Amino acid sequence: MKKDKLLLIILCFIFSFNFNNEAFATGKNEGENKSPFMENLMKNMEVDFRLNYGFYMHHHYEMEGYRAHFPMFELSLQKQTYGTSYWQTCFNYPAVGVTAFYSNMGNIDVLGSAFAIYPYIYFPFIKGNTNFGIRFGLGLGYLSESYDHIENPYNICIGSPLNAAASITFDITHRFNERFKMSLFGGLQHFSNGCTSEPNKGTNVLKGGISAAYMINEPVPYIKAEQLSEKRTIEYLKEFRPELYASMSYGFKRTYYLQNDYNSVFDLEIYAMEQLTRLFKLGLGFDLIYNSNDIYRNIKNGIEPWTFAQVLNPGAHVAGELLLGKASFMFVVGKHFGEYMHTVENYQRLGFKMEFGKHVFGKVTLTIHQWHIADFLSFGIGFKL
Repeated sequence: MKKDKLLLIILCFIFSFNFNNEAFATGKNEGENKSPFMENLMKNMEVDFRLNYGFYMHHHYEMEGYRAHFPMFELSLQKQTYGTSYWQTCFNYPAVGVTAFYSNMGNIDVLGSAFAIYPYIYFPFIKGNTNFGIRFGLGLGYLSESYDHIENPYNICIGSPLNAAASITFDITHRFNERFKMSLFGGLQHFSNGCTSEPNKGTNVLKGGISAAYMINEPVPYIKAEQLSEKRTIEYLKEFRPELYASMSYGFKRTYYLQNDYNSVFDLEIYAMEQLTRLFKLGLGFDLIYNSNDIYRNIKNGIEPWTFAQVLNPGAHVAGELLLGKASFMFVVGKHFGEYMHTVENYQRLGFKMEFGKHVFGKVTLTIHQWHIADFLSFGIGFKL
């Protein structure tokens, strides 16, 4: 339970990035005076209600017994960006928000009900009265029923009450006037714990629905890209100026159903990134991972003693970073090259990064293997050297 509380506290920092980033961004452009925090925050703020209806996608044959169609409800606060940062103009002025989610998950007793709160971002492919786009959301979910080998042995999907909640939808939106719009959408809702506890097959729900959004105040006109004052010019980006970073991350996981304690995972990462465009960085890095799960597995299997150096798991990777103001999304493709205790050579990593000043950042990452098998969820702090 202590680790579940830690997961809750650490994940909460990602909820603030959407609105805080927007509130402090306003007022940084030429000819615009800085406004109070709340005034900036409420500019282009909308209330959005989404009614979903969906059914389970059986991605494991054991889950075919979960057959249900059921509603899902979302109430969101979202902010329509209007060009206070360069990335907003490049992506057709996305909307960012936080949603509260509820569903009875089909009244299946072994699965229980689902509650979630997560930030999201909506990228419109085109901009106009009618537009088409994609919405990503990722945050924290709570499921009222989880696996227990005595009281709930038939829940083979969820191993802990706290889980990651993820959503992706494709939306068609029509704006009826300056303040009111409606959308039709379809996509996927996912719950899993990132391999922090077993079982961790997760739940996938195919969903579709309708939404309505109303802007609280009068809309703010869009700012065009040429009106922004950019520090990094095209000439600057043509120069080779790699940036060096170092970070330490901590994760935890359970490998077996009846395992009482968590296995700790530490990841020391050093990497260099080169900014190729105003919105994208590419780089190379080195990982040194200590995974106590290797020790646990060897004890369980009766393998001979080892040295500390044999437990360390080095690796090299290629990294990309999509820049969204102070926030960014990172993706990594790497390969382990140690000789001892790890069994999977290739790894991938998806992450969210948030800058806290010029030299400090925090991040949340999910390490996976074979492009679809979750290994561990980790939380880290890093420094730009």
